[in-house]
Parts: sequence; structure tokens; C-alpha cells
Amino acid sequence: MTKRLAQIGKFAVPVVIGFFIGRTIYRNWGQVRQAEWQLAPLYLLISLALTVPWFTYRPFVWKALLARFGYELPFGASFRVMRQAEMSRYVPGAVWQYVSRVYLAGRWGVPATACLGATLIDTVLLLLAALPVAFWSLQDVLPAAGGYSRIALAAFLAGSIFVVHPRILNWWAAILARYAKQPYRELEIRWITLAGIWLSYLALWLVLGLAVAFFVRGVMVIPGSEFPRVAGGYVASWVGSMLAVIAPAGMGIRDGIFGLLLRRIMPVGAAFTVALAVRLWLTVLELAWLGVAHWAPRGPRGGGNNPC
Repeated sequence: MTKRLAQIGKFAVPVVIGFFIGRTIYRNWGQVRQAEWQLAPLYLLISLALTVPWFTYRPFVWKALLARFGYELPFGASFRVMRQAEMSRYVPGAVWQYVSRVYLAGRWGVPATACLGATLIDTVLLLLAALPVAFWSLQDVLPAAGGYSRIALAAFLAGSIFVVHPRILNWWAAILARYAKQPYRELEIRWITLAGIWLSYLALWLVLGLAVAFFVRGVMVIPGSEFPRVAGGYVASWVGSMLAVIAPAGMGIRDGIFGLLLRRIMPVGAAFTVALAVRLWLTVLELAWLGVAHWAPRGPRGGGNNPC
């Protein structure tokens, strides 16, 4: 009975949240019409350029992590596998992006334990790198908790070198593996290497947040001083949607959180409209990069020539 309710919830939650977002936009349509909409191609081009690292750097990191398990993949293969598997996030259920990556990597001779281990470590590092930006955004959203969020941010940054210790990170990944009901093999890697990946992912989040801010400026007039709020708000909404695994690809949840955070700089109707526009923009880019992955060089494969 509980499993059936959970399955129903995976479909119902995005629909319910989407309904309330749509109703909010409808009831505040006057605000949407009066917002300072302005198409600025230059800002959209800058946004497009800033999203490139998000779609290209993560396959490189996953490839490097996979090598630590003793399996080398050419970048073209890792790029294809990740881009194809990421589309499984839109299927209800929290495990499909992992299952599909295991399947696709398996066609290149990578065993499930190595693929899942590298994927879980990558996911944990990505989440940990997003948390400082989310904490920073929290102090602006909840003024009463501002001092506490600054303390939490300072503590997290100071303790990050310990958080990404191989033993602790393997512990996190093992928990995720049990949740996903998948095997896990511990990763053997230097502490400094994991810290470097964490720092690079922190920079990656900042760049992606800035890309979202430039997109927002590309469709409506906002002052440059509000870019940090937009960027931090998007990263915080991504963290919230990832922790709420019930919705596929965070649909509804991420957009709702982002819309609420955008209320700090624009009317509520316009805020939720922009949040949906950002979702559409990034989904279109994701599909475009999926097309690029289809034509990416496949590279040599030991033991055969099967592509992903």
C-alpha cells in the first residue's frame, strides 16, 4: 500500500504543484503583462555560453572517477553515456538515471559496481558543492536565520576538506547505493583530488547560476545587482528539488521554489513565469546537447566496437 501511494505521489506531486503555479500566474496575469519584458539576444548568447561547462565538464569528472575504479573511457563515450542517461531523470522514480547509466556504460564493458560507484561519488560531490551557495541564498530568504546561515556557511566551508574525505564520501555513496538498491564498490582516491573536484563543482554551480541570471536578463529588465540573488536562488531551488526525490527531474518542485525566491526581485506572477521560462530554456539546451552527444566521437573501445 505504501509503495502504491509513493508511485501515485511521483505523478501527482508535479501535477499538483504545476496546477498551483499555473493558477498563481493566471490570477496575477496583470503583473505578468506589466513586467518589463525585453528580449536581449546578447544576454541570451552569454547565458548559452555559460551553460557549456555544465554539460561538458561533468562527463569529464565522471570519466576521471571511473578511471579510479580501473576502467578507462574516452571522453566521447563518457559524454554520450551521461547525456543519454540524464534524460532518464524525467521518468518517475529516483533510480532510472542510475540504472540507465549502468546499462549504457555496460555496453562499453564497464561493470555495474564501477559505474554506479563513480556516479554516486559524482552526485554526492555535486550536491555538496551546491550547499554553500544554497546556504548563502538562505540568509537573504530568511532574514531571521541570516546569522545562523552565515555560521552554517562558514562552518561548511571550513569543514569541507573533511566532508570530501574518501572515507566519508564512500559512506555517503554507500547510503545512496542502498537507497537505490544497487551494488557499490568503494573508491580509492587521494583526498586532495576529491577536494579539487569539489572546488571545481562549486565554481561550476556559480557559473550555472550566472548563466540563469543572464537568461533572466535576456527576457526581462533586471538590475545587474540582482544577478547574485537570481543565481543563488536557482542553485537553492536545485538543491531543494534534488532532496525531494519524489518528482522526476525536480519538475514542479524546483520551479516552485525558484519562483518563490524570485519574488524578492519581481512580482509573484512574473516570478513564476520566469521560473517556467528557465525550466524550458535549460530543457531545450539539454535536448540540444543530447543531439551533440549522438554525433560525438565514439572513441576506441576495448573488446568491441559497440557504441552507446
